[in-house]
Amino acid sequence: MIKLIKVKKIRTGIIGENCYLVYDADAKRAAVIDPGEDADRIINAIETENLKPEILINTHGHYDHVIGDDKIRLRYKIPLAVHKDESEMLADPEKNGSLLWGLPATIKDPEILLEDNQEVKLSFITFKVLSTPGHSKGSVCLLFGSYLFTGDTLFAGAIGRTDLWGGNTGEILKSLEKLKKLDPSITVYPGHGSVTTIANELRRNPLIG
Repeated sequence: MIKLIKVKKIRTGIIGENCYLVYDADAKRAAVIDPGEDADRIINAIETENLKPEILINTHGHYDHVIGDDKIRLRYKIPLAVHKDESEMLADPEKNGSLLWGLPATIKDPEILLEDNQEVKLSFITFKVLSTPGHSKGSVCLLFGSYLFTGDTLFAGAIGRTDLWGGNTGEILKSLEKLKKLDPSITVYPGHGSVTTIANELRRNPLIG
């Protein structure tokens, strides 16, 4: 029997970062993706849905996606997973951008270092890691079945900026070429803004189409 996987979006912080809870609708086992500035709101959502988090994942290391990391992982005693090329950002307020906003954040070292094409098995689903550098050195997209969590690599109608530490325009263009080859029906859950699909972006987004 195919499990029903659900996604809950929680908009956090002053620049509207999207945190996602991906979970099994029956067993309530969950993955937490990119907890932003409002860790208490995220915890409240987890408790309201009666979820049991198994893992915390960062699509990249910028402050608006990671400030809630330590509070979430401590409360639920779960590991943090981040790409191996991104881990250095977590403990460096200058590299993760938090210093610029007057919110210097240092996140503890991740327990899991991810690599391109790695498959990570959870109790309710196996997700695939797609390395998509460009917005930052170790940006990743996370493929949970037909759901793709793109962080700040791809948005509805736009792509991520490349002028921050670790950014590279040539690299993000290569990463977008990788995403263009995915099934067009895949639903895209970006790090900011509204949900879209690969098909929609191929038709309407001049930076990927």
